Amino acid sequence: MNAIKSIFPQRLVKSLLTAGMFCMGISACADDTAAPEKSFSIADIAELERFYDSYANKRIELPGSGYESGDIVQFIDTGISHNTYTMQYEQTGDGLLVTLPDNLASSEYGIYIVRGGMKFLYGKSYFGRFDSRRLTAGNHPRLLMDSSDFETLKAQLAVADPTSLLARMHTECMVVADAWGMSDSELAFELDASGKRILTVAREALQRIFTCAYAYRITGDTKYLEHAERDINTVCDFESWNAKRHFLDVAELSVAVGLGYDWLYHELKPETRANAERALQEYAFQPAEDKVWNLNFYESGSNWNQVCNCGMVCGALAIYETCPARAAALIEKSIDSNLNILLEMYAPDGNYPEGYSYWGYGTTFECLMMALLDSTVGTDNGLSASPGFSRTGNYMLHMIGRNGRFHYSDNAARIASDHGSAAYTELPMWYFADKLGDVSLLHYELRMLDIQPHRSSCAEKRLLPMVMPFVSRLNPGTVPPPSDKVWAGNGKTPVVLVRTGWAWDETDRFLGLKGGKASTSHGHMDAGSFVYDAENVRWATDLGSENYTTLEVNIGNGPTWDMTQNSLRWDVFKLNNRQHNTLTINDSKHLVDGFAPIVSVIDTETEQGGTLDLSPVFADEAASVVRTGKIVNNDYLLIIDEVTARADKEARIRWTLVTETAPTVEETRIVLTATNGKTMFLAAEAGETPVTYRSFPDEPSTDYETPLPTVSIVGYEATVPAGQSVTFRTKLAREL
Repeated sequence: MNAIKSIFPQRLVKSLLTAGMFCMGISACADDTAAPEKSFSIADIAELERFYDSYANKRIELPGSGYESGDIVQFIDTGISHNTYTMQYEQTGDGLLVTLPDNLASSEYGIYIVRGGMKFLYGKSYFGRFDSRRLTAGNHPRLLMDSSDFETLKAQLAVADPTSLLARMHTECMVVADAWGMSDSELAFELDASGKRILTVAREALQRIFTCAYAYRITGDTKYLEHAERDINTVCDFESWNAKRHFLDVAELSVAVGLGYDWLYHELKPETRANAERALQEYAFQPAEDKVWNLNFYESGSNWNQVCNCGMVCGALAIYETCPARAAALIEKSIDSNLNILLEMYAPDGNYPEGYSYWGYGTTFECLMMALLDSTVGTDNGLSASPGFSRTGNYMLHMIGRNGRFHYSDNAARIASDHGSAAYTELPMWYFADKLGDVSLLHYELRMLDIQPHRSSCAEKRLLPMVMPFVSRLNPGTVPPPSDKVWAGNGKTPVVLVRTGWAWDETDRFLGLKGGKASTSHGHMDAGSFVYDAENVRWATDLGSENYTTLEVNIGNGPTWDMTQNSLRWDVFKLNNRQHNTLTINDSKHLVDGFAPIVSVIDTETEQGGTLDLSPVFADEAASVVRTGKIVNNDYLLIIDEVTARADKEARIRWTLVTETAPTVEETRIVLTATNGKTMFLAAEAGETPVTYRSFPDEPSTDYETPLPTVSIVGYEATVPAGQSVTFRTKLAREL
C-alpha cells in the first residue's frame, strides 16, 4: 500500500521561523539527536553518507525492508540548529521514497525512522541548497582560491614566461596593489556632497584590502598584510556601513572585509578577526535581516540586486562557522532573490537593461558571487544557468565599436579605443571564458591588455585579483575574432549591434541601435537612438550620464530617480530625447512607458541592421513611427523613418544627430569634419516633403550641468501633415 504521510509540526522554533527556514514539520527538542535504544530495525539499508542538493534531488530513496504503516521519517539537524524535520514519503515495494522540501536548511542530518516512542538511525547525510561542510575555521582561505590553489598559482608564476597571459595579469594585480592598494590616505566615514553615500570610501577600502591580500598571499611580504589588516580594522571601526542611506556601500565593504578576512585569516590577529566578524554581522547582516535600507535590493531589478547579494554571500561565506544558521539563511535568501532577478536582467538573449557601465558593475559582482559559491560549496545553485546569462558575454563583446562602446542611457561618456587614453576591459569576460570554455570571448580583452594595461583602465580594478583563478585555468593561445557581424537582443532594453569587421582599422564600421523605454532603471529618453563609427571616427555619439551627486544636490534626490512622465529628471539636458540621435515630434518628450521593440533584424551580404517600432514612444503625437538603421554595402549608414501623423494633428519632426565632429550646415546637406581630416555628409530624402537643415542648442542651460565644448547637435526639421505618411531616408556617407 502506498501511503502519503501527513505533515505535522512538533515544536516550532522562533529563530528558525524568523530566518524563513521552515519546512514540512520542525521541532527543536534538546535531546532529539539522542536516539533511544533501538527496539526495531530496518534491513537492507543503503549508504547515505553524501551531499544531496535539495533542489536537484527532489526525492531520495531509503531502501530497506521492515517498514510498517505509520512509520515517521525524521531528519534531525546535527550541524547547526538540532531542529527536527518530519518528512513526506511514499512507501514502495523497495522501501521509502522521501520528498525533500525546497526550503530544507543546508546542514548535516541524522535520518531516523520513528515508530511509536522508538527511533531507528537509518544513517547520516548532508542535505540542502549547498554543502557547507568545508566552511570551517581550519579551512581558510576558501573564497575563490584555497591554500592549494594559491600554492599552484605561485608554482605556475615561478616558471611562467613573462609574456604569458598569467604573468601579465599577475603583474597588473601587483601594480594595482602597489600603486593603489598601499595608499596611506585615511579611510574615513565621510558622506559625499549629497549627504547620501560613502561609496567612494567603500570602493577604496575594497581596492586596498583585496589587492594587498592578493599581494601578500603570492609574495609573503608582510607589508601587504599589515596594510590590509590596518584597513580592515579601520572600516570595521566605522560608526556603520551606511545601510540606511545607501546599501551599495554596505555591499562593497562586506566584500572587502569578507575577502580580506578569509585570505588573511591565519595571519590576522585574533582581535582583528573578531572585529571583522562583529562588523559583518552588525553592519551588514543585521540591516539586511531587519530591512534597514534605502532600497529593497532583494526585489530590485537592477545592479543593486547583484552587488548587494554578492556582499551578503561573500560576508556569510567568509565567517560561516561563527554564525552558521544566520549565514546559511542569508546565503539562501540571496540565491533566491538573485534567481528571480536574473531573468529580468539577462533573459532571453543576454543584453543588459541598464547598459554597458552597469553591465560591468552588476555582472562583475554577479560573476564574483557565482565564483564564491562554486569555490566554497561546489555549486552556484543554478544561478549561472539562468536563461540569457551564458550569452551576456557576447552582448558585451558586440557592444564595442572601433571607436568605443555603445554608451546608451545612464552610462559613462564614450570610451576611446587604442587612439585614446581609456582603453577598457571587463572582468566578467574572464569568468565567462573559463566557465564556458570559450576563449573567443577574450578577443577584445587581450587587445586592450596590449593597448592599455588593466591597472589604469579597468573600472572595477579594485576586484582585479578575482580573475586570477580563471586565468590560471586558461591557455588561450591565439584568440580568433568573432565571426558574427550582427548581434541582436530582446528583453527590457532591446539592442541591435553591427560590426562589419574585426580588423580594428578604418575598414571597420559599427552601428548600435537601441529600443526599450525611458522608465527602465537608469534610462534616458533615447529609444531609437544610435551610435555610428566609420573611418576611425565616431560620427554619431551619445552624451552619456550626468553626475548623480550634482543632480541630487540641485534638483533633489527624489526627482533624480523619479522615472515618471513629469519628473524633473527629464529636464536634464543629457537625459531627454532632444539631445539624442533620435526623433522628437511636436517638441514633446518621449512617453516614458512607451516601449520600442525590435521588429526585425537585417543580416544579409549587403545590409546589416534592424528595425524598431517607436510608435508606443510617440503615441500622443503620431499614429505610427518605425525606424530602421542599417549599414549598406559596408560603406554608409542609412536611417529610414516611416512616420504617419495622427488624423487630428500634424507631426512636426526634429531629426537629431549628436556629434563630436565639426559640422557645417548647408542648404541641402550637413558636412561633418573629424579631427583626423575625414569627412562625412548627411542628407535626407523625404519625397515632396521639404526638410530644413539646422543646428540645435548644444549646451545645457543650467550652470550645474556638465559643459559640452566638443559637442555639436545638428539635424533637420520637417512636418508630416495630419493623417498623412512620410518616409525619411537619411544617409550618412563619404559621398552623396
